[in-house]
Amino acid sequence: MFSRSDEKLEEEEDMGLQINALHLSYVVHVLGVVGVVMVLVWNISFRGGLAWSSSNKNLIFNVHPVLMLIGLIIMGGEAIISYKALPFKKAEKKLIHLILHAIALILGIIGIYMAFKNHNESGLANLYSLHSWIGIGVIVLYGIQWIYGFLVFFYPGGTGDLRRESLPWHVLFGMFLYILVVANSALGFLEKLTFLESSGIDKYGSEAFLVNFTAIVAILYGTFVLLTALSRAPDEDNHTYSAI
Repeated sequence: MFSRSDEKLEEEEDMGLQINALHLSYVVHVLGVVGVVMVLVWNISFRGGLAWSSSNKNLIFNVHPVLMLIGLIIMGGEAIISYKALPFKKAEKKLIHLILHAIALILGIIGIYMAFKNHNESGLANLYSLHSWIGIGVIVLYGIQWIYGFLVFFYPGGTGDLRRESLPWHVLFGMFLYILVVANSALGFLEKLTFLESSGIDKYGSEAFLVNFTAIVAILYGTFVLLTALSRAPDEDNHTYSAI
């Protein structure tokens, strides 16, 4: 049940770019599919496949970029735009938003675990790069963001005043966190490609181009997610929460 203060808050938060969010969301979906295909082709066709446990430790690491891209970037992005692009009632969109972010968080945690698993079983050091430092910070903040959103906006739910005061900061922090996610993915692709090139792959070969273009697709995906989140919701659903 939404109070009058909730509806007023929703009207204020729906102000944004005068572009139809639904149209931009189509670009997001297409880029998401392209990104998934590209990261799978890279790690299965070029890197040898995926494995939870294997004598070839590289197969364990391959799970990391796949889950991080599908989880934090794509599922997280779909969660952000769900309030602006889905033709459902507010309560349904809130639940979808919450579930998609939960899936993104779980996949992100597993993806980070697989990186640690690979390093530990290969005798490699952990947490020595900027990418790894930002990654740990992002997953911790993502978890805090989700828990706060659940408690304040879903269950048990905060007071009207608390929600009104929290939502702008919650939205702003969510956008900032998503930008960090996308930027850190670019760092991760760069770091991995640098290691591969130092071990002998062709700097201008097909795998190098695939990795670089996958990173570009991830950045474009994140850009259109943010544009969609800042755009105008469909006319038939003017009373909508902004993305958490």
